[in-house]
Amino acid sequence: MTLNSDGTFTTVGWPTNLEDATSDPQSRTGSGTWERTAANDSDWPVSFSFHKISDYWDSDVRGGYYGDGLMVSGSRENPRLYAFVGDPDNCDLVTFTRAS
Repeated sequence: MTLNSDGTFTTVGWPTNLEDATSDPQSRTGSGTWERTAANDSDWPVSFSFHKISDYWDSDVRGGYYGDGLMVSGSRENPRLYAFVGDPDNCDLVTFTRAS
């Protein structure tokens, strides 16, 4: 995942759990816009509006957006974005860390 300072992003291999998608989840690409949200405004502190997801969503054709988001932990120097996979009680996480 690449988060750009202009509020856009690109992904490879995420989101993975799309039931009607036909491509391999590991090679799935996506793009759209992202924003930090207030804790009481959204389920996620970092919210994503996918405009395109390969073999699944294209806003130019379908209109609207596919939404998703991530939680935040760590520090300003070492932030981590994460999401629960399935039931949060199972503590299975997908974690993104900052790359140089």
